[in-house]
Amino acid sequence: MLNKYRSFLRFCIVGGCAAAVHYGIYYLLLQLAAPVNAAYIAGYLISFVGNYFATSYFTFSSKPTWGHFLGFAGSHALNFLLHIVLLNLFLWLGVHKLIAPVFVMAVAMLVQYAVLYLVYHFPAREIKGKVMLSFDTEEYDVPREHGVEWDTLKEGMEVSVYGTNRILDCLKECGVHATFFCTTNFAEHAPEIMQRILSEGHEVASHGCDHWQPKPEHVIESKRILEQLTGKPVYGYRQPRMFPVDLQELKRQGYEYNASLNPAFIPGRYIHLDMPRTWFYEQGLLQIPASVSPWFRIPMFWLALHNFPLWLYKALCRRILRHDGYFNTYFHPWEFYPLGEHPEFKMPFIIRNHAGEPMYQRLKAVINDLKSRGAEFTTYHEWVQTSCSDYDVLISKLDNN
Repeated sequence: MLNKYRSFLRFCIVGGCAAAVHYGIYYLLLQLAAPVNAAYIAGYLISFVGNYFATSYFTFSSKPTWGHFLGFAGSHALNFLLHIVLLNLFLWLGVHKLIAPVFVMAVAMLVQYAVLYLVYHFPAREIKGKVMLSFDTEEYDVPREHGVEWDTLKEGMEVSVYGTNRILDCLKECGVHATFFCTTNFAEHAPEIMQRILSEGHEVASHGCDHWQPKPEHVIESKRILEQLTGKPVYGYRQPRMFPVDLQELKRQGYEYNASLNPAFIPGRYIHLDMPRTWFYEQGLLQIPASVSPWFRIPMFWLALHNFPLWLYKALCRRILRHDGYFNTYFHPWEFYPLGEHPEFKMPFIIRNHAGEPMYQRLKAVINDLKSRGAEFTTYHEWVQTSCSDYDVLISKLDNN
């Protein structure tokens, strides 16, 4: 019985404290000859801020979010009108101005609890769709792009190993699987990380051999080396920096899919607005582009999660899932390293923004939001087997592309 009504008991405690602050300020202002309504409104507004945080953390055991704040503010806007109407009603009925607020708060508190319960417990709109998270697990070479003298296989691997462990921690905490596109440089220099990736149920795909200097023959060599190191078949390929790759060679080497396309316009990097924004076949090989939003093709890759407001990124993820039936994005281990603490890396703000622990928390928030709405997380190979094997779907895709 106590558990059933625990949130209500907490609400009463928080509401009682807020009411005490509200009434105290009201009483004080009356002593200073303030008008009744002005004194009451001032007390209400001052108590509002503390009431919101206490309601979030204590009453409903929930972190404050913009969604909750908007719902809280909306409920209080209605509650505020109720307060003013009841206050003036009781005053009109002849209740003393020092007693009327007590009756107002008692009635309004019950109404407020019912509204806030819906705000904090309203069920999320369900989403039927698959989510494919992927991580380009490479030796960290980005400082070299910015003119920094950098040893990718010593300094770069230290950053990438740290970041990959943090990614694996996040995925394990959230209970989801993902696909790791690994360079052979990384795989050969971090065997313990590769073992952890496999033992925790993730897919290993190819990201070439050397991230800084990709060569055509790496399509062949990387598959052979990764399969030898892991003892598992390698089904997918992603070219470093998503540069173009020989699709016929991928097909000859037995790759199942290519994930080397970001169908967006990103100045200085990608101009692919003429390409399909969802999966398609080209030269007989399955292409899985990174997800972009419908209509405006807003890219949803790693930079977006660094720099978009979290509520906007989550909203766009949900939009894409509902529209396309799946969501596919990619990140890098070095994003989960505290880049902001290392000015010697010369990282632009848009890269170091939210890097490290904030990125861990952002990724976790996105995963938990989508899971709470019914989305399923899967690896690329699992998704291909379950979502692209249906004959009618395949024929439809081929006809449309």
